[in-house]
This record gives sequence, structure tokens and C-alpha cells, in this order.
Amino acid sequence: MPASLQRPIRLDLGETTLGIQTIVPAKAGKSYPVFVPQVDDDGNETAGIRMPELAVPLATHAGWNLRSPSIGAPTDLIQLGGSYRPFPRSIADRERTNDPRRSINERYPSRQHYLGLVAEASQAMVDQRLLMPEDVVHVLSSARRHWDYLQESGGK
Repeated sequence: MPASLQRPIRLDLGETTLGIQTIVPAKAGKSYPVFVPQVDDDGNETAGIRMPELAVPLATHAGWNLRSPSIGAPTDLIQLGGSYRPFPRSIADRERTNDPRRSINERYPSRQHYLGLVAEASQAMVDQRLLMPEDVVHVLSSARRHWDYLQESGGK
């Protein structure tokens, strides 16, 4: 987890003519408010449109990431860098890595079961006019490849 929130500040550039800065350096003002999204037990955001990849997840998808220790400041957020953390494949993997998230095999007893849930989530989006019917085949193909990748490689 980040050690602190980055709070962007308002800058007074002193513009009197559009695009021409008249105060150099700019005067720092009050900071903007920082809002943090709610997440579910998997660490995935709950707000907004939940695409099938989030409605029937195989991983945690976050819109943030910490800096690598190799570049310094490892408890700070890296700018514009999200993260992807696959769920452990099995209970044994989860226990070995001390991962609090349920494993893939605990969630979905089979590939077919998982793909059926993705199909249902996709159809619900079609019904809500959030996904084109012709795109369901692509969503299912991507879900199939994602499942196979994680089962074969363990996400490594």
C-alpha cells in the first residue's frame, strides 16, 4: 500500500491572456481533494461499468502501482501505471503465498463454468446496451485465453 497520497495542488499562473503565464514560478495554492475508489474483496473497484473481466475476475486490476525499489521511493505511487495481480490457482498456492484472495479453483470449478459466467455477464451488458452483441465472441475468446494462460503458467 502507498505510504501517503499524492495531493495535486492548484497553481496560479497569473494568466491574463489565454496561454501566457505571467507569474513565474507559479504560486502554489490549496490542494485538490483526493478521492479513493471503493474496492471489493478482490481489490477490484466497485464503481462504474464492470466489464466481464471484473464481473467474473481472474485477477485484481488496479489503476495504480508502487514504484520499484530499484528506482527509489518504493512506497510512492508511480505515475500513470496500473497493476494486474492474478489470483492464485489453487488453495495450496493461496496458502503458500499467504494470499487473502480466493483462488481460481475455489471460484470456478472448471473452465466451462468460468466461461459460462463470462457469457452471462456479457449478455447482461448486451441487454443493458453496454456491449455490442457481435463483441461477445471476442470477450469469450479473450476470457478463454486468459484462463488458459493462468492455468498453464500460473500468471508468471
